[in-house]
Amino acid sequence: MDTLAVGGLLRDMARLHVQIQREGVSQCASTTSTQCAILTELGRSGAMTLADLGRRVGLDKGWISRTVEGLAAEGLIHKVQSETDRRTIHVALSSTGEDRCETLNHILNAQAERVISHIPPEDRDCVFHALQLLQAALHNERLDPQEILETASVKDGAA
Repeated sequence: MDTLAVGGLLRDMARLHVQIQREGVSQCASTTSTQCAILTELGRSGAMTLADLGRRVGLDKGWISRTVEGLAAEGLIHKVQSETDRRTIHVALSSTGEDRCETLNHILNAQAERVISHIPPEDRDCVFHALQLLQAALHNERLDPQEILETASVKDGAA
């Protein structure tokens, strides 16, 4: 297997997928891709701290704070400061945020159905299985920074 070709294919798929999602969400729900990521993560995982949300969606502290502030101003998210640690902010979807999240999930699921419809019916189960394997592999790849450095050192023979 040509790892360069696999890497390029995976990056191209991710880029196209995000681009199509971004277009669909912004046109149908007047929501940015960042807002969509935050709302759907809160919808999937429930209430959490602002720091945990930032880690889950891969955004830095400033970006997540500004976006959450805007979503709170729209009434889509509740923000509550921790009673025990003033630096900790808890965030959760409001009922309006839950409605928007449901709309976003509907848009994204309909988009996935359209994409899958372009695959021959006899190949769809195979594609679904391959996506499950890829998802598991991507979860396994999420190493902490120290593990990444150690893995790189071992590969370079520096361990």
